[in-house]
Amino acid sequence: MASQGRQTGSFGDELTNAAMIGLVALFGLALILRAAGSIAAFLTGTDQPAAGPAAGVGVLFRPGDPAAALDADGLHPFAYWTVAVVLLAALAAAGGWVWVRLRRHARKVETDPHTTAGIATSHEITTTASARALLKRAANLRPSLDSPTPADVGYRLGTSKGKEVWASVEDSILLIGPPRSGKGLHVVIPAILDAPGAVITTSTRPDNLTATLRARKRIGPVAVFDPQHLAEGVPAGMRWSPIRGCADPLTAMIRATGLASATGLSAGGVESGGFWEGKTRTALQALLHAAALDHRSPEELFRWTLDPSAAAEAVAILTNHPDAATGWADSLESMIDADPRTRDSIWQGVSLALGALADPRVLDAVSPGPGKDFDPERFIRDKGTLFLLATGAGAGASAALVAALVEDLVETARRIAARSPGARLDPPVLLALDEIANLAPLPSLPVLMAEGGGTGITCVPVLQSLAQARDKWNENQANAIWDAS
Repeated sequence: MASQGRQTGSFGDELTNAAMIGLVALFGLALILRAAGSIAAFLTGTDQPAAGPAAGVGVLFRPGDPAAALDADGLHPFAYWTVAVVLLAALAAAGGWVWVRLRRHARKVETDPHTTAGIATSHEITTTASARALLKRAANLRPSLDSPTPADVGYRLGTSKGKEVWASVEDSILLIGPPRSGKGLHVVIPAILDAPGAVITTSTRPDNLTATLRARKRIGPVAVFDPQHLAEGVPAGMRWSPIRGCADPLTAMIRATGLASATGLSAGGVESGGFWEGKTRTALQALLHAAALDHRSPEELFRWTLDPSAAAEAVAILTNHPDAATGWADSLESMIDADPRTRDSIWQGVSLALGALADPRVLDAVSPGPGKDFDPERFIRDKGTLFLLATGAGAGASAALVAALVEDLVETARRIAARSPGARLDPPVLLALDEIANLAPLPSLPVLMAEGGGTGITCVPVLQSLAQARDKWNENQANAIWDAS
């Protein structure tokens, strides 16, 4: 009954609206017909109609005698209707022109990205994302500068509605766009060129490197970690060992987290993938810790990952070394002595994490000579630029090593920030993670997006879609990355 009442009420409203529209249309027509009488009388030299505007309706009932309907003696019907038709035609033409213009405008609005819901208005850009708004925050962003420019405290993202759009150095910037949409050309490369401090940038191609290498050399040291030799003609130069610093258990844990994340075990498609990735991480941190304590080479570390029985050497080191982390030897030994099925599942992840070392070029890239170890703290303080090139698939894919190196650098940057005034890096570090989802999903990225800006780490992950983020991390972590940007 209630539904029937609502339907009846709706029908009544429609009738009322139709009646109102009809009355307005009738009144407009009456005005036109009355105006036609005045114009026709003026053109023919007869007396002006004496009747009011409502008399125009009367013409409809006496079309053969408009003079009587309008009280206009001498008004000829032919002259009157000629003027009336011209007026009606002109009005129809004007209405059609207006309708076409409105339709074109509506289509333009529908297809204009500037009018999409969620896009900042011109006023919002001026008050929150303009150069002037950025400079108002400069004293908090980089208090060490007396007269900063916008480029000292932020990054120019482009223009919107004729206004420059800027992001501050403490903003986390999530860049999403399909392949070949200009993400690198219009955002990543300019950010690398304009960065006031150290830059750490990843990619699967050498485009960003070739476009910015020479300019960044004028700011500080430049290093290229390219274990797969993806950049032809550019010396790989830098060598970095994943064992470096792992005598510290915390460093070994961070390093193992980066290596294990690149296996993709927890990304889906593997039953209990998160569990096996955790086991892989635990085994790797023990192997890295043992290798660092006993000054083993990356080649020996790789040998341990190939065969659980060979890793018994690492157990012996962790058991006998006075600086070994408590319980790590027992944990590693329990994995080696587990039933064959469990042991093989764990070691599959371990060998996958460092499988790229089977490529002699990659093994060479992680085997620095005596006294040639990469010093990340000095590199960051000297405003260095580090280009990391790798692929996440194919033979010799070294994405796991890149992920571990990035995690190493991020942790170093955090430690420097903790000792700096205001617990903030100055100048800030730019982390331009181009193609990061196609390399390795950094475990720390969701947290880094939320907290990095406050410590002076500007994080710019570049993705092709949010679906890619959900696939490489998970639904909750992808949402966290989006919410923090």
